[in-house]
Amino acid sequence: EARSKVRSVYSVQTVAREGENLKTLMGLYPHHWSSVVSEHPSQYGYDTVRGRIRLVPGNSFTLERTYNGFVPTWAGLEDAAAKESVASLLVGDRAKAPQLFGKMGRGTYWIGKGLGATAQLMSVAEAAGDTKMRDDLLELLKSRLESWFDGKRSTYFVQDSRLGTFVGVPQEYNSINAMNDHHFHYGYWVKAAAHVALRDPDWASQQKWGGMVEKIIADIATDERGRADFPFLRNFDVYEGHSWASGDANFDAGNNQESSSEAVNAWAGLVLWGEATGNRRLRDLGIYLFTTEIASINQYWFDLDRQVLAPEYGKPFASMVFGGKYAFNTWWTQEPRQIFGINLLPITTASTYLGANPEYVRSLVAALPAEVKAYNARGNTDGTPPDIWQDVIASYAALGDPDAGFALWNRRGAVESGETRSHTLFWLSSLKEMGTPDLSVTADTPLYAVFKDKGGARTYLAYNARNSAIKVTFSTGKTVDVPARSLVRIRS
Repeated sequence: EARSKVRSVYSVQTVAREGENLKTLMGLYPHHWSSVVSEHPSQYGYDTVRGRIRLVPGNSFTLERTYNGFVPTWAGLEDAAAKESVASLLVGDRAKAPQLFGKMGRGTYWIGKGLGATAQLMSVAEAAGDTKMRDDLLELLKSRLESWFDGKRSTYFVQDSRLGTFVGVPQEYNSINAMNDHHFHYGYWVKAAAHVALRDPDWASQQKWGGMVEKIIADIATDERGRADFPFLRNFDVYEGHSWASGDANFDAGNNQESSSEAVNAWAGLVLWGEATGNRRLRDLGIYLFTTEIASINQYWFDLDRQVLAPEYGKPFASMVFGGKYAFNTWWTQEPRQIFGINLLPITTASTYLGANPEYVRSLVAALPAEVKAYNARGNTDGTPPDIWQDVIASYAALGDPDAGFALWNRRGAVESGETRSHTLFWLSSLKEMGTPDLSVTADTPLYAVFKDKGGARTYLAYNARNSAIKVTFSTGKTVDVPARSLVRIRS
């Protein structure tokens, strides 16, 4: 924790079927050998759809990665005009907040999206100093969560001991029949519950609703092997370093994952919940999952170091990763804005990992118009607005250049179903003030973030979810005292 490092040891046990040799060769994927700190890969290996597999003689290897933290909410805006602009949007978004639920469906995914959007809106109201609106939205979050948790309605969660799962009824996208997408759906619920817990710890106690939240967590993130009630890390592949989405993997190319960003959202929720409730085991599991998933996303979806995607693939990134192929589409459309956006949303304070390489962000945004033009030329429109998800694209662009993000956003344009105009404007305005994420700086606490503007000045954020004050030390030597259950921002 002092160095913000995640150390992972991978080991195998072998049985000698002939002779006495128990040593083997372990094949390291690119996301392994870029972080290995023990046995170094040999010159031997072979090429695969995942890039070069490099061989290590031996029965174990150790990885070490940096955990680049995040804070649950950002501080209030400093620019008076920006504050006023956000405040004007908040009034309308608060009035429409109940409409965030069930826009597209009434199961765990679309209700979860509503929970996520409400939690973000609540954070914006809090940053703006509107405590009444914050408290109203907090009560809305509680009531929506409890309406599924109390078992008194037609929408509810139930444990199926035969299948070893905790499912929400009604299902969406075959979340029960095929056990699909549990981490995508449940991540929104865990994250929203964590936001409640940060502001009302009693609500999250085991005597109240904490037990239900931890059932949801156990479904996607049980870290014990051999349990009868839930499988070990249901969706997460510990060797490939990322999650899979399909429950039955009924594809010629194996299993798949499309929305890598929704997987990250789930693990960020686990970090927040663990920290908010004082459950260090869950928090550290979340940090491992969060850090490892991001490493694989950067390798196999975005291919930041150009080690994986073949030149003939011809696309700027992989929107969908299968066991045996890459794809550039979504399950519901070929429209490029949605192909790009499904690996960016939901935009939250935990999305700063997407800004690890600002040059890559700018290049990806620059590639979108050509993809849109080619799609339109084919005449296969799916009937969506031409600016669909413009807020998601603009928010992503701002991680590479805040001014570019503002230039792409239309205040009166389309709004993604898990977003609000208030949150998008607050996001863009915050990055304009703070700069882009500076992932070169770490801290000795799990909830932190650092940004750097064009002039080189850094903004440090640290959040303390505990009941007593802490001192946070950043790797630059900067220190800050953070009162209990508070966010502190300093600029240097």
